[in-house]
Amino acid sequence: MASPTPRTIPHFEEPGRVSPRPRDRLSDPVYSQALDHLVFTCVDLVFSHQGQILLAQRTTYPRRSWWVIGGRMIAGEDPIATAQRKAREEAQLPSLAANRFRLIGVYSTVFARRAQAPPENGSHSVNLTYQVELTAAEKDQVQLVATEYAADWHWLNRDQIAALINPADPIDRALLQILEDLIL
Repeated sequence: MASPTPRTIPHFEEPGRVSPRPRDRLSDPVYSQALDHLVFTCVDLVFSHQGQILLAQRTTYPRRSWWVIGGRMIAGEDPIATAQRKAREEAQLPSLAANRFRLIGVYSTVFARRAQAPPENGSHSVNLTYQVELTAAEKDQVQLVATEYAADWHWLNRDQIAALINPADPIDRALLQILEDLIL
C-alpha cells in the first residue's frame, strides 16, 4: 500500500500586508491582555527517527512538563516557515527542507498557567503539529535550547512514553493523541 500523501495547511497571503518585524514585540501588559482574549497559534514538531520520538521536559509555562518541540507563529508567517524556524531556533537543525514536514493534525490546548502575568489566567493555543523523520546525522545534531527545555530530553519508543504520561492530565492526553496520530 502506498504511503498517504502528506497533508498541508494552505497558506494564502494577500500582497501588501505589512507584517511586524520578528523582533517587534508587544509590551508585557499588552501581550498579557491579548492572551486573555485571543487564541494564538503554535507550530509543534514531532521529531522521529527509526520508530523513536524526541520528547523534552519544557521549563517554561504554559507547558512545564513533557512535550514536543515548537512554539508560536509570527503574524504573517507561513506554517512551514514557522516549522523550519522552530527546528532551527529550538533544535539547531538549520536546513530542513519544506517537503520534510508532514502534518499530523491540528490540536486545541487550553493551559491553566502561563509565563505572563497574571499566570493563573492561562492561555489557549491552536497547535499545527508536524512530524519530521530525521536522518541519523540530524538526530545526532539535535541540541535543544536551554532557555526552553531542561537538559532532560530523550529519544523514546511509544511504550516508554506511557511511563511519563499522566492520563488524567488533559494536556498529557493531548500528547497521547498526537502520538496516536503519528505514522511511524
